[in-house]
Amino acid sequence: MKLLSSIRNRLDDQQRRSNDGSPSDSSPPDSPSDGPTDSGRSSGAREWREAESPTSKALYDVVSTANGPFAVGTGGNVLSGRNGEWRFAVRDGPATRKNALTCVDATEDGERIWFAGSSGALGCYDVSDGRKYDYSAPKEKTSTWEAIAVSGERGDETLRVANGSGEVLPVTTDENGCPQWGEVVKPGSGSTVPALDFGDRRAYAVDTSGNAFEEREEGWTDIGVKNAQVNFFDVHAGGGRLLIAGGGGRVYRYDRACENWTPINAGDGALHGLADGESKLVAVGAGGRVYERASDEGWKESTTPVESDLRGVTVGETDVAVGAGGTVIER
Repeated sequence: MKLLSSIRNRLDDQQRRSNDGSPSDSSPPDSPSDGPTDSGRSSGAREWREAESPTSKALYDVVSTANGPFAVGTGGNVLSGRNGEWRFAVRDGPATRKNALTCVDATEDGERIWFAGSSGALGCYDVSDGRKYDYSAPKEKTSTWEAIAVSGERGDETLRVANGSGEVLPVTTDENGCPQWGEVVKPGSGSTVPALDFGDRRAYAVDTSGNAFEEREEGWTDIGVKNAQVNFFDVHAGGGRLLIAGGGGRVYRYDRACENWTPINAGDGALHGLADGESKLVAVGAGGRVYERASDEGWKESTTPVESDLRGVTVGETDVAVGAGGTVIER
């Protein structure tokens, strides 16, 4: 089986060898950065290793902060990782009801995380002093929140939170740092919004019908993706990039000057999470697969010690991916 898997991976790599891996959303399709790429398995010095997790319950998302990475998941669990050791920061969610937490994001200063999940669960946690705040069921919304994005520093945040009905709730903070709820809107037709992100103070969203949206002064605007034909799972905006991770191992890159999306074959299977570092992109997905694109090289699969589906990833001083069964891998 290992031999067959190796042969399969080599064949897949050959098929991807000619694909474009450029992360820039500002260069036109025929720019020099879209030249030939190299594919294969990453042989970098930093190898993924499995960390000892304090839970066997699923983890759905992870984010880097000023106090190390934090992950969220089933049962309202919030985990913190320091020096390779993971422990519970919160065991039962913002409202102590053990509602699953599906998403997490951090303020720009890394001092606070916001998380959301089932039954309208919504709250935040200050990573330095360990103080939790519960803001569940805002505007009497009690369905599952699927995505969250945060912009600004602690006490001056702007948020967007989205649910399975395709609604996006805008949130700002007043002079006391208290959240102020706006009116929910549907950027699209009502399909689930599984991912949100802020880029240059502008919000972006994707839905499970293969659509992407940009929030402008006049409201949400549909910006594609034409004939996507795959589900979308994550969106990354910032640093001059706009990228979407989806089914079939595809990453979509937006060329803003041409208002055009380019599909890139980054790997195999569904890509559930996407993260961007200073000089690398990392995508994670089904079967413990991790794909990375560094510099001007093509997408390469990294070896991992797990086969569990990975749901979220963050890159920073420590790169971390999390997933099914409480799986945590890091490097």
